Amino acid sequence: MIVVVLAIVLCAGIGMSINAARSDAARDRARDRADAATQRLNAERATLMKSVTFFPRPGTVDAAPTLPVSVTAGSGRLTAVSLKASDGRPVRGMFDSSAKRWQSRALLVPATTYRVTATTAGASGVTVAATSAFRTVTPTGRVAATVFPDNGMTVGVAQPIVIRFDHFIDSDTSRAAVLSHLTVTESRPVPGGWHWFSTRELHFRPQQLWPSGEQVTLDTNLDGWDAGHALWGTGRQHVRFTIGRSHISVANLSTDQMTVSEDGHIIATYPFSGGRPTDPTMNGMHIVMDTQSVVRMISSTNGIPVNSPDGYDELVYADVHISDSGEYVHSAPWSVNSQGRTNVSHGCINLSPPDALAFFAFSHIGDVIQVVGGPRPPATGDHGVMDWDTPWSDWTRAVVSKG
Repeated sequence: MIVVVLAIVLCAGIGMSINAARSDAARDRARDRADAATQRLNAERATLMKSVTFFPRPGTVDAAPTLPVSVTAGSGRLTAVSLKASDGRPVRGMFDSSAKRWQSRALLVPATTYRVTATTAGASGVTVAATSAFRTVTPTGRVAATVFPDNGMTVGVAQPIVIRFDHFIDSDTSRAAVLSHLTVTESRPVPGGWHWFSTRELHFRPQQLWPSGEQVTLDTNLDGWDAGHALWGTGRQHVRFTIGRSHISVANLSTDQMTVSEDGHIIATYPFSGGRPTDPTMNGMHIVMDTQSVVRMISSTNGIPVNSPDGYDELVYADVHISDSGEYVHSAPWSVNSQGRTNVSHGCINLSPPDALAFFAFSHIGDVIQVVGGPRPPATGDHGVMDWDTPWSDWTRAVVSKG
């Protein structure tokens, strides 16, 4: 009986040893399979990671803000891409139809660090996230701009939009490029165009006079604009102004009569005295540049000594400014006897004190004063006449939106 028990115990031990060995072998095979699977996944991840390429290259420190950022997956496909500036502001972009390539669709900001994160999925479903960082070029200077009219103003039907830059813009490429950073919106869109009058001054005007009541908006975003010579634009502005009633006056130097119209109706005719033969008033479609209740006029600013027979230094009232060269429509009690008869001024349009006060109260910046009948042609560099006496063919047609 004892022998039988011992045999049973020995057989059981042998069976347990065999089962344990089998279990260990199974675990080893399972572990080997798991290890092989892990190795395959790691290899696939490594292949996916290695196949992802970035532009600009990681570590770039002088990337041009105008160039698009791109991510390309050599194997697998892109499932997500994030491009953010150091302040967290995202930059939009798009995938191509194969999801193999992503490209940014917005300009970058100079002197800014950007981080790109791209998630790529392989055929087995494994995913990897690759990252890159780069910095845009640091400019030698920043170009900002001012805009006129100011936000909220009501102006006349001839008033252009005037943008003045604080640096010289002498590159044709940069001049053309800045137009994509400027958006004009109008309540009733009419054709308009841009023209550079100097290396620092860009104007916009409609092809014809503005419609009364038009609401005009200019949005500027100079960030990312290559202004040339390692200069880059900066700053955003939103300006909205209104076009007032149509004020159009015609001053005829051959008859010395000025007709004043509002919304197409003549409301007054004023006798005046214009510039004498040696100092003729400039012809052309002038705009009202500003109005001042009193201006000190000194002849020496026009090259005439104050102590000469033609010299003067006096306060003049009810002044409507119409040219850079110092032409005004103003009150001139000293020439009332000549008004409506002959031209005796130094270039201004002289009105009687009551007529001058009435015209001063009537006038707004951007109103039209058309001077005709004289011998002096418009000066193309004069802000009083430059916009409307520059042929429309010289203007670059603008894209205008409704809003």
